[in-house]
This record gives sequence, C-alpha cells and structure tokens, in this order.
Amino acid sequence: MPKSSTLRCARIALPLLLTLPLVISPVSQANQYVADRKLLNYLDSYGNLFLRNAKNFRLPDPLIVNGNMNLEYSNIESLPRKLTVEGNLNLAYSKIKTLPLQLVVHGYINLAHSEITALNNGLQVPGDLSLMGTKIKELPSYLYVGGDLYLANTAITALPQFLVVKGNIYLGGARVTQFPKEISVGGKIYK
Repeated sequence: MPKSSTLRCARIALPLLLTLPLVISPVSQANQYVADRKLLNYLDSYGNLFLRNAKNFRLPDPLIVNGNMNLEYSNIESLPRKLTVEGNLNLAYSKIKTLPLQLVVHGYINLAHSEITALNNGLQVPGDLSLMGTKIKELPSYLYVGGDLYLANTAITALPQFLVVKGNIYLGGARVTQFPKEISVGGKIYK
C-alpha cells in the first residue's frame, strides 16, 4: 500500500477511534453527569437535594439522591420514572400526583397535603409514611411502613389486606371502619 493512502486511512480512522468510546459509553453515565450539572446549585455537600418552593422544574431521569430530597411547597408535578433517595423524601404541600414505579426511599416519605391521588402496589417505606390531608381514598395491598402511618384528614375508610406497619397508625379523624385480619401493626391504632 502506498504511503499516501496509509496516511489517508490513518486520518480517517483516528477520529473514528477517538469517538468510539463516546458511542460505546453507557447512557446512564451521561445522564448522571447532566443530572449532577443541572442540580448543582440545589445539592449540599451531604448529598441533600433542596427544591423547596421550586417552580415547575424537570428533574433528570434516572435520579439518585445520596441524602434527603425536599420538594415541599414546590410546583414540580412529576418525579423521574426511576428515583432513588438514600434519605427521606419530603413532598408535603407539593403538586405531585403519583409516585414513580421504580421508587426506592431509605427513610420516611412525607406526602402531607400534597396532590397525591394513589400509591403504588407493594410500596415499601422503611420510615414513617404521612398521608395527612391528601385526596387518597384507599391504600394499596402489600403496603409496608417501617415506622408510623399517618392518615388524618383522608377519605380512607378501609385498611388494605396484607398491610404491615411496624409502628403506630394515627387515624386522626379518618373514618376507617374495616380492619382486615391480614394486617400487622407493631404499635397501636389511634383514632
């Protein structure tokens, strides 16, 4: 092969080889980089994400928060489809209507006075779960709460089958009349 065609091949091949890692690299790493850059001014040094009183803001998907996530009083209407929160999730007084199907929270979930309308089947909350003042009418089967469950001022009239609450249940005026045999409560039920 002549020397000039070898150089021509090298000029074409070299840029292709340099861009190959960009094509092969996982999309999730790129998404995480964009997420980190977009949320830079809202994260503290402990990994807590603070978006209290935020206007409508599109969160990156997937999103991993290494601390607590606070969206209290925010106008954010939807969460990422895949969300992991290593600490607590505070959605009190927010515009959130549904939770993502791929939600992992390692602490409590506060949904008090939010616009949430339903919870996911089999939702697992290691800490407390507060639904006070929400429009929720029923709880899903197989709900697990590792702390206390707060239901004050909700329209819930029956506890679901296979409910597990390690702490207390605070009804606070909720007119719950049905208590299935298949529930497990580690503490007490307060009316």
